[in-house]
Amino acid sequence: MASVPVSHLILFIASLVIAAGVVGTITTGVDRVSAAVDDAGLDATETLRTDVTIISDANAGVYNASTQNVTLLIKNTGTYRLAPDGSGLDVVFDGSYVPPSAIDGELVSADAGAAWSRGDVLRLTINVNALDGTSGGLDDGDHRVYVTANGDEELFQFRVEGSN
Repeated sequence: MASVPVSHLILFIASLVIAAGVVGTITTGVDRVSAAVDDAGLDATETLRTDVTIISDANAGVYNASTQNVTLLIKNTGTYRLAPDGSGLDVVFDGSYVPPSAIDGELVSADAGAAWSRGDVLRLTINVNALDGTSGGLDDGDHRVYVTANGDEELFQFRVEGSN
């Protein structure tokens, strides 16, 4: 009869070990899900707080044929502070991605080294000769620039006439 309590004790200990393993696995999974939700919340907050507006006038000659640069004025209208050199921007020019080496950004409404805060204006200069298929400047006609900052997209369209 002594074997019955021993077998019950072994089954009880085994069930405790299995329960502890299940609890450990579930706790780890819950921690991972919680961290993922926190990260997604921070990303969503950053995206919602970011808003930029291109304030350049398309008829004011944003393209300089002698330097072969396109210069845009971009205002931070959101509450999220951005890099003061425009390095956080993704730029697509006429359907081609513009590499960071072809972009130069400078704050024109704030001191050097300051963050690009709400209300500040960034002068973004795009060297069109650094883009694929544009050596010698831009062709006459319509052109498009998409600027993206943390998911906020802006489209700027302009026309080049008689530059070549």
